[in-house]
Amino acid sequence: MKKLQPDWFTQNWLDAEYQKYVVMAYLQAVQKNFVEHKLCPDLPELRSHYDAGIRFSRGKGTLNAAFPKRVSRVTGPPPRIEYKSEVTDPSFMAEVDAIMEFALPRFQAMLTEGQQRWLDIANSLILAPVGLLPLRPEEGYLLLQTTDQAEIHVYYFCLTLYSDQEPGGRLVQLRFIEAVRKSLVNTVENIKLDLIRRHRHMPNPATFMLESQKSYPIQETLLPIARQLLVQAVA
Repeated sequence: MKKLQPDWFTQNWLDAEYQKYVVMAYLQAVQKNFVEHKLCPDLPELRSHYDAGIRFSRGKGTLNAAFPKRVSRVTGPPPRIEYKSEVTDPSFMAEVDAIMEFALPRFQAMLTEGQQRWLDIANSLILAPVGLLPLRPEEGYLLLQTTDQAEIHVYYFCLTLYSDQEPGGRLVQLRFIEAVRKSLVNTVENIKLDLIRRHRHMPNPATFMLESQKSYPIQETLLPIARQLLVQAVA
């Protein structure tokens, strides 16, 4: 199905049964990706939907207060003006409540599953420096390989800004450079030396080797987790 929009619960028409169908279709698609070990972008988007739903539910009083109001009547003495909300359909918030009561626990359950899958895969990976690390290890190369393949994917990495939205707390830029074949002669150490020879603007780059015992999707899983592991290694 299509990506779930941030304002999904008020799109089209406000109908709890319809939106429950939207939620279930979305979660089934996410579940399918999780089973295939494709964690991103579904996992961070799921976290965003869950957090937004929590904020909305907790802010319902603020939301009600923000609706336009008109003068209902004047009482007294002393004079007192009473206001009535312009929202004439009292079922509006009831529908929203029903949607959130249905969606939030299911978002949370799927989010927990995705986070556990992330943790299991992260714990199975091995990230190790190649050679000595420089005093400033925030920039260098990431060599990525699964044990059943001789090909190594080489990436340039750079740690930049701090960000609460990133798994490791730092924004990590990754740029694919090339794919090379590892052999008895072309070891990871020799691959690093060749990179230094060809890219002289980084004479002493931090270089890490990330090994996976299983084949996981690179873009959707290995690289997002690699960003987190790189932050931890550099810190």
